[in-house]
Amino acid sequence: MARCALVALALVLGGCMTSRTTPPEEPVFANATERAQVQVATLEQAWRLVNKRFYSPEFNGADWATAFDRYRDRAARAPNQEALYEVINEMLDELDDGHTGAMTPREAWEDYMAERAFVGLNLERIDGQWVVSELRPGSAAAESEIKPGWIALTRNGEVLPEEGLDFESEPGLSYTWEFLDADDDERSVTLVARTLPDWMPPEERHSPEGWVYLRFDEFEVEYHKWLRERLKAHRDAPGIVLDLRNNGGGAVSSLEHVMNDFFPNRVSYGAFVSRKGKRDNEKSAWFDGVGYEGPLVVLIGGGSASSAEILAHVFKHYERATLIGRPTAGVVIASRFFSLRDGGELQVGLHDFETLDGSRLEGNGVEPDVLVERTLDDLRDGHDADLAAAVKWLRAHAPTAQTAEL
Repeated sequence: MARCALVALALVLGGCMTSRTTPPEEPVFANATERAQVQVATLEQAWRLVNKRFYSPEFNGADWATAFDRYRDRAARAPNQEALYEVINEMLDELDDGHTGAMTPREAWEDYMAERAFVGLNLERIDGQWVVSELRPGSAAAESEIKPGWIALTRNGEVLPEEGLDFESEPGLSYTWEFLDADDDERSVTLVARTLPDWMPPEERHSPEGWVYLRFDEFEVEYHKWLRERLKAHRDAPGIVLDLRNNGGGAVSSLEHVMNDFFPNRVSYGAFVSRKGKRDNEKSAWFDGVGYEGPLVVLIGGGSASSAEILAHVFKHYERATLIGRPTAGVVIASRFFSLRDGGELQVGLHDFETLDGSRLEGNGVEPDVLVERTLDDLRDGHDADLAAAVKWLRAHAPTAQTAEL
């Protein structure tokens, strides 16, 4: 999956992909010269779009003026679309922007269909190691012997990089992973990729004292409708835990709806700033939301990005919630998707975001009110230290609560 797709904060979803029931096939060219011409033209199109639209006129310090020329020959020699997009994304990585990246035609089709191939491993960086934090329901990993807390070492014999995991899996293909299990014994597991929905299903839990745990992993219409329904059902709950630890962001419109559900009136939440310095001061949705006014705890971490970070900032600024966990990702740029000539898509960061206190979240993130260490032992023991800290906070701030677990 393209890295940029995981952290999209889309003001406008550009492009005009045609509905198709099957993924696009690798193009066939008459000869090597024709392939080279098309691939160089695709690289140039991506370069020109960034050159014209990228939010930073200094391109975040990248030597963008020479970038096309430096990558042209490698794009021409790429043997297939996947290799071409590796070149394009390497060029785009010079911008050091999590909201600027390219998707191959296959990835763009998967994004359009809101599903893709997964083996089902969610990995988290803990103590310099990639650790299995969660197994995706319905995946091969969820049906295997793999457990949260196993340390992932290699994929198909290749050592995992220290950062920037970006694997593209194909349905029906097998991928062999090497792990260290809970006893630090080496384990090899072969997993077959399955086509599954992009995002984890939302989750709701209850405690005997009435506290409610709500998790959703994307700011999108169906998710914010689900959240609104649950908040209406639990309007009188003595406390709510909102889990944003794996929320990678999404649409600004959904963010504005979610804000409304936790405030009695519309609230300002910051400004989007264009390349030319134009400021668009933003507020939550114009109509009334649920307006839940009870105690609120929000769980955040390195997987909280984009819209999730803006929401966390708003809660903190207005002292509406207590944030528990670890700093957020610091990836908060408004972006748009553009169609590329070969069927791929380019996401470009168009607007910077300025908080209510005038600071930037990009590169900085949001700090929790209560910092909780994420440890390997906790994962292996099935102990959620963040949620335990949330329960502790609720015990102190919900008078009727005694001892409860979520």
